[in-house]
Amino acid sequence: MIRFDLYLPHGGLPGSVFGAIDILREVNSLARARAGRRIDAPVAWRLLGPDGGPHAMRRLAFQSDEEAKRSRRAPATALAVVPPLMMVTIPGLRRLVAQNAALCAQLASRHAAGDWIGACGTGLWLAGRAGLLAHQPVPLSWLYQSGFAHDFPDTPIHSETPLTLGPHMVLAATPDLMHAMVLKLLDGVGLSDLAAACRDKFLANPERQHLVLDIPEQVVGTSRDAPLHRAIAFIEANAGRPLTVAEMASAAAVSERTLVRLFARHIERSPIQFLHELRVKRARMWLEATWRSMHEIADASGYADVSTFRRTFKRIAGMSPSEYRERYTVRTPRAVWQLQAYDDVLAPTSARGKPATLPPRPRTAR
Repeated sequence: MIRFDLYLPHGGLPGSVFGAIDILREVNSLARARAGRRIDAPVAWRLLGPDGGPHAMRRLAFQSDEEAKRSRRAPATALAVVPPLMMVTIPGLRRLVAQNAALCAQLASRHAAGDWIGACGTGLWLAGRAGLLAHQPVPLSWLYQSGFAHDFPDTPIHSETPLTLGPHMVLAATPDLMHAMVLKLLDGVGLSDLAAACRDKFLANPERQHLVLDIPEQVVGTSRDAPLHRAIAFIEANAGRPLTVAEMASAAAVSERTLVRLFARHIERSPIQFLHELRVKRARMWLEATWRSMHEIADASGYADVSTFRRTFKRIAGMSPSEYRERYTVRTPRAVWQLQAYDDVLAPTSARGKPATLPPRPRTAR
């Protein structure tokens, strides 16, 4: 079991802490849904004050007695998460950091012991005071960079990178990246499959969003790469059926040779490679979120032969479609999904340790 110690320091922003809890609760829910039976949830959390003791608001961190009980168990791996601090002025922020000296000492001790540390926004000041950021690239909003550079001259600031990784550390530039930071911490402690499944629920994914939209008619200019745009729009709109390079070239109003050259120059792959990669991207979404059969997904992806689909998918994704579905599905097993009318399918075992019995299945008219 992995436990997140969520600190709420003096002047800390509680909304960021509870946003982290949303991620952790989703991870547990998804892990149990995938298993299709009662299992030990992989993640627990505690809400701690700046002295390391239970915070006065700790009861708000749990929705169930089970979550509270699990937080008291000894974890196999522990992490510390520091939220942003309230900031009106840099001098005021420095006073808050001084008030949290005990927390800074805890962070230093925990990191030295091998615990992962996550710090977000102005909470990076606490990691800096703990001595964790010497020569460690740090992402930071432009608003705070001059003050941070004054306090920590040995710490380089990366303006272009919103999230950076260090030795057993994940650092986020702004409060809105708390979700992304927690997911990256889950990657670091070995729960990358569950973190990947949660990303589409909590983080924007413009590429996938584009894949599910109807392809609008594009107004194409007269530049040299206009044929490339026409070809891509044609491929996206027709990827679900067999396509040839000749058809793509005809849609782009150029020769096949010219189209191949444009793809190689600007996309660094052939038109057929682009087509197969697009089909696999869409197939991944179907495998994650639906229980469509392999034959249905292969057909919808434009492959008449399911074996060709499997070979292509494995070559591009690095694993078979079945393996991908097993690792990244966000649906419960089919048998449990079909019994969703029963509220107690995943009910806890009885006090005697015996599994709860299911009620008789109702007869319904078809």
